[in-house]
Amino acid sequence: MRAVKWPSVSEIAWGLASDRLAIMFFVALIVVTMLAAGPLHPVDNFLNDAHRPYWDALREPLIYWPDNVASRYVALPVLGVTAVQLAYWHRSWRPIILGAGGVFGVMSMVSVMKLFINRGHAKYQDPDFFAGAGNVAFPSGHGANAILIYGLVLFLIIRFGAARPHIIKRLAYCIVGIALLQSTVSIYLQFHWFTDLLAGMIAGGFALRLTIRLDRMIPHGHTVHWWPWYGKESEVAA
Repeated sequence: MRAVKWPSVSEIAWGLASDRLAIMFFVALIVVTMLAAGPLHPVDNFLNDAHRPYWDALREPLIYWPDNVASRYVALPVLGVTAVQLAYWHRSWRPIILGAGGVFGVMSMVSVMKLFINRGHAKYQDPDFFAGAGNVAFPSGHGANAILIYGLVLFLIIRFGAARPHIIKRLAYCIVGIALLQSTVSIYLQFHWFTDLLAGMIAGGFALRLTIRLDRMIPHGHTVHWWPWYGKESEVAA
């Protein structure tokens, strides 16, 4: 049996950097960041100052329920259960590796941007960047989670053939709904500026695309033999 040749670090780096869709997401993230630094302040201020009906009645229920839909405390268990179940079924570490790698990547990227840009939360009424230590609103981590984490769940289900096409379509609609719900609630509660959420979702899309690209570059058939427990025979190259 011929040994599987793994790509070198330079080959992986070039493969990720040359992906056209990833480049488009990266450029979009740069453009939105530049616009959020000034040109889109009127939009941010307009939405932040808009009237909020039923504030007293809705504020606490929204904080404890819809605002947590895209939080790591909710999204990560969904991804974890999906990845572990698929890993068990196909006797492969690939679902777990892809899930962990994608989450680590987007969390690292968002954290670095937050710390560098230092934008204050919308409740402070100041959309300027570099507002000082302790201000980490841009980009929105919840926005990134809605696309990256739930997007990874959908990708793994598609990748390992775990659902029929009509179910996959409904799951895709659910992800769009989660992203829109999270954005609406965050703006209503003045947790984030509009551009925070837009940039966060683009960052999530960027990380998701890189994860998908990385999956295509990892040699097939290797991770199957690492799996120590009993499961059904893999029908998908892993």
